[in-house]
Amino acid sequence: MANFDQAEGLRRMLFGAKPRFVTFLSALSNEERNATLVNIAAGMASIGSDVVLLDARQSGTSVAKWLEMQIKVTLLDVAQEKRSLQNATLTSSQGFKLASLTRCWQNSPDFPANDVVLTKLDRIVAALGNSADLVLVDGELNVDNALPSEVLENGEIVIQLTGQADAIKTAYGLIKRAHSRFGRRHYGVLVTGVNQAEAYRVFEALAQVAGNFLSVPLNLVGYVPEDDYLRRASRSGRNVIEAFPKAMASVAFSRLAHQMTGLNEFATTYS
Repeated sequence: MANFDQAEGLRRMLFGAKPRFVTFLSALSNEERNATLVNIAAGMASIGSDVVLLDARQSGTSVAKWLEMQIKVTLLDVAQEKRSLQNATLTSSQGFKLASLTRCWQNSPDFPANDVVLTKLDRIVAALGNSADLVLVDGELNVDNALPSEVLENGEIVIQLTGQADAIKTAYGLIKRAHSRFGRRHYGVLVTGVNQAEAYRVFEALAQVAGNFLSVPLNLVGYVPEDDYLRRASRSGRNVIEAFPKAMASVAFSRLAHQMTGLNEFATTYS
């Protein structure tokens, strides 16, 4: 079940028909997950990719709050014909666009139960995907183990984790929950705070248990090493590629950005 060929894994994930969505489900702390998503998006924007970071968590610790960007118009507002899609995207100081799905979560009493509105919301999400090269989604599963849009459920899913045992356990729990909803499908894996050898070890451990108990195949998307420069850049509100371009984390995020845009035909592997 394990696939160590990063190039093939990303090629399989990202060369489907548009719209393309990659939803990140995370076993990381909020600070780590937000920094990871922002740096991937900023890295892609820095090489000319039109990328949208979609805040689909609505948990109070989402990437929009972390960036201190106030969302005044959501995709749900657009679906309810209150504003236009153009009004629902903001351009960050780091070059990528930011959008938010809703101000509430799907099982909240404030979330519209009207199937017509939900269908329109799916169409707006799809339109957002058609307007960009790639949509990176800061996501989470609801109590029914679903994503808040069928469009996102039909996209790709990447599991973020660290090398800690608790993170591996949490990551497997996320895969198990998603599996109960979506059935057998591929998942990408991104490991942070590790070197190359540790990334392989963590990935192999997760792939083994997912394969043995769920028959779920995993692909290693990549890894980001532990790097104090990443924390220093985050504290100053900047991405690490801009702030410290020679840092190990900058190299890792630049590699991920190029591979996810397809500019180097995914030539780099970790084998």
